[in-house]
Amino acid sequence: MRFILFYFFIFLFTSSSLSGQETVERRFKGGIVAGFNLSQIEGDDAAGYNKIGLQAGVRVAIVLKEKMDLGIEMLFSQRGSAARNANQGAFPFKLTLNYIEVPVIFNYMDWKAEDEDYYRLHFHTGLSYGRLIGFSSDDNQLTVLGDFFRDNDVSWIGGATYYVNENLGITIRYTRSIYPFFVADEMTTPNAKSLIGYQLTFQTVYMF
Repeated sequence: MRFILFYFFIFLFTSSSLSGQETVERRFKGGIVAGFNLSQIEGDDAAGYNKIGLQAGVRVAIVLKEKMDLGIEMLFSQRGSAARNANQGAFPFKLTLNYIEVPVIFNYMDWKAEDEDYYRLHFHTGLSYGRLIGFSSDDNQLTVLGDFFRDNDVSWIGGATYYVNENLGITIRYTRSIYPFFVADEMTTPNAKSLIGYQLTFQTVYMF
């Protein structure tokens, strides 16, 4: 999947470069991203976005047209789930999943700032590849199941960024895994459920 995303990225960049339909003053832009995830897991019997985790990294944007760009990010992202009390799940617990994520997102821009050369609203969608680099839990059962967690993840992304000025933006994003990061196997994990992760992300982005 990493190679698929890489060649998809190269194809779009090459196509936009060869089209020659519009002249873009800056083809590349770079920036830094920092924020937090509110995560939960479908299938863990806990309700609510109760797991708070860090998300931070870097972003590169390739300008395709005046109102369109292609973004690629490299992020450290903490996902997981948590139940604070018995009413939120079968038992109180916390599961932290640490990922290195590489989102590839298409941005469409609108609402041009008066007397300024930038767009205030950026709407984005795309796919993200994630590599699980570690996990922790305060529940022994989840720790044992961790041996069966998938190392690789592919997620769908949708969100929007509001730029308060040309460089500084505030993002809200929804991310959901396309397939479970843990698949129950009745031979090794009887009565277990398949688990799919998803989260809301709040970011601050600064583009240079």
